[in-house]
Amino acid sequence: MKKIFYLFAITAFMFTSCNPLEDVITEVDALTKNDKLVDDLVLTLTDENYETLELNFGSFSNNEDAKSLIPGFLSETYPQLGVTYLPNGEIDQSSSALVTYKLYSPIKFEAYTVTDADYTALGFSSLNDSDDFDAFFDLKFPSEVQGTVIDLTYNTNPTLIEYSLTDDDYDSVGNGRFDSFDAAETEEDRRVKIQTILLNNFPDANFGDKYKVFYEWYNGSSVEDLEMLVQLEENPTDESKTTTYKLDNDDYALTGNGSFNNFDIRTGKPEEDIETRREKIETILLNNFPAAVSGDFYVVSYDAFNNQFERPVLTMILQFDGTNYNIFDVKVYATYEYALVENTMRFTLTDDWKAPITFSSDEYELLGGSGRFNNFSGDENEAKRTIAIYLKNTLYPYAAAEDFVAVQYAFYNGSDTLTRNVNFVFDGTVWNAISTVINTSLKFGHNGTTWVPDNTIKYTLINSDYALVENGQYNNFDLRAGKAEETIEVRLEKINKILKANFPNSEQGQKFAVTYAFYDGTNGNATINVILEGSDYILQ
Repeated sequence: MKKIFYLFAITAFMFTSCNPLEDVITEVDALTKNDKLVDDLVLTLTDENYETLELNFGSFSNNEDAKSLIPGFLSETYPQLGVTYLPNGEIDQSSSALVTYKLYSPIKFEAYTVTDADYTALGFSSLNDSDDFDAFFDLKFPSEVQGTVIDLTYNTNPTLIEYSLTDDDYDSVGNGRFDSFDAAETEEDRRVKIQTILLNNFPDANFGDKYKVFYEWYNGSSVEDLEMLVQLEENPTDESKTTTYKLDNDDYALTGNGSFNNFDIRTGKPEEDIETRREKIETILLNNFPAAVSGDFYVVSYDAFNNQFERPVLTMILQFDGTNYNIFDVKVYATYEYALVENTMRFTLTDDWKAPITFSSDEYELLGGSGRFNNFSGDENEAKRTIAIYLKNTLYPYAAAEDFVAVQYAFYNGSDTLTRNVNFVFDGTVWNAISTVINTSLKFGHNGTTWVPDNTIKYTLINSDYALVENGQYNNFDLRAGKAEETIEVRLEKINKILKANFPNSEQGQKFAVTYAFYDGTNGNATINVILEGSDYILQ
């Protein structure tokens, strides 16, 4: 039938063209020879298909692999399928294939950063407690399935360690008489003394730790209760002005320590006091570096004696001020201006959104893993089995059927340590790990050369669609000159209304091939291809 249509076109062409009839027939034959069968396949891959694709585990690791491997499989399995062409060489109809396959790791993972618009919609500027997080997830992720994992980046209040200075603290910085700072001490003076106190009281503090320090200050007439925000920061030396130096035997001899060539830091001994060691190292540096200028740094290592079993090599960092060498603090408590901080945390949906269960070093050891490396290795199914037992016997001894928990653990596969997220459900007797392989589908379309991933939905308008856009009397579009749907723009507008009504949850980029009935003096059918961009469907 198609060739008959072409011959009508050839007949008309003969009266307007100088080309020989043979040339025209040759062109038409070339077009029609390229036509292939058109079909809409619906198939599910079998175990044999996975073997053909050399997928030894009987599933795809990710959707990208599926998009890459399935087109070649379709071409080899269905070589007769393809497209048909219009007389002008454009594709008329194309084959499609809806392929269902097994996909590893069904848990949905998503990384999301809370936006300014989100905070505005929520009515607050940061997320700080369970109520805040519940409100956020209700707003942005209201319909997720259990086990969904969201790595959420959000603004939150900083963690402040509150500390009130004690009488001993004031005494340690020379303010013990009145147990307060006096009027002559500026805010910077007070910061330096608070720094000394915190360095002494919190030797294991980490860089970035923030403190709200409460203290008393005499303002000249009365004592005020004040507070200061400080943050522990690294105070690096200037590398261009820094010299690294190790004391040698001559240096120890210079300071009267030549008998044993070390500093004796035992209790009651001369160099127990760090200030005594500083003075001796200062003597050495003044002797050895006469050309030092103010601002120079020296990282000095020296041998110490604590007992016959402890002979540590210690380090002291000093800075020259033009006259003396002073101990340089590489840790400083700088004043801190309160501000929200950005944090990222993993949430998993069980009965509500919360962090997944993780394991301590002791728990890994108990469950047959490594407490040293905090992971499992070897047989991962065995790891899941022991976790299930631990859930039942230790963590949830009173679980009810259908209870659901999310677990996160580290697994070493022989070369890399991977983070695993596994969901468990209780069947009334045991906890079962939910399968990490699911069935999913992907649509492919033929482009005339090969199969390509295609999310196009083929849709033919029905009577209710025409009625929706006031074309229900004849259930078609009237394309005659001067009629309502003569222009493609009007048809596109009506198709927009129909698709939005029928497919309200379409995602950006969703494509449709919409076939509609028309009347232009005779009845016919046509197909329009559209894609969702923004809030509207536009022509492809």
